[in-house]
Amino acid sequence: MGKIAEALRANLQKVAQSDARSLRALQSNLEAVEEAQVPVFTKEVTAKINSLLGAGTFEQQNNKALKALCKEHGVQKYSKLKKADLVTALKGKGVQPPPRPIGSLTKAEMKTILELIDVYKLLGCAN
Repeated sequence: MGKIAEALRANLQKVAQSDARSLRALQSNLEAVEEAQVPVFTKEVTAKINSLLGAGTFEQQNNKALKALCKEHGVQKYSKLKKADLVTALKGKGVQPPPRPIGSLTKAEMKTILELIDVYKLLGCAN
């Protein structure tokens, strides 16, 4: 029994050391994330992006998105409503329409937004 106990003890020590290394690596990664500088968009850039996106309408949204809005804003008995009825119910609750769906943007609009955001700098890939 003594040899088995010693073997188990040795294995447990190896596992504990491995866990300690993993925890230290996680801690250092968390500290690196906390120290990372996240760019903040200026009001000018935010305004330009918002103008490109334009004001959203309920009609631009699909039924799934409209039903999610109904659920979020406490609209009753929305599950079997058609799109027009969902829109009417949301407007009746005073809900503001969400921005345009990203899929409805043209390539030129997407390119402009990406240039404004400057994705390469955002991801830390700038040369």
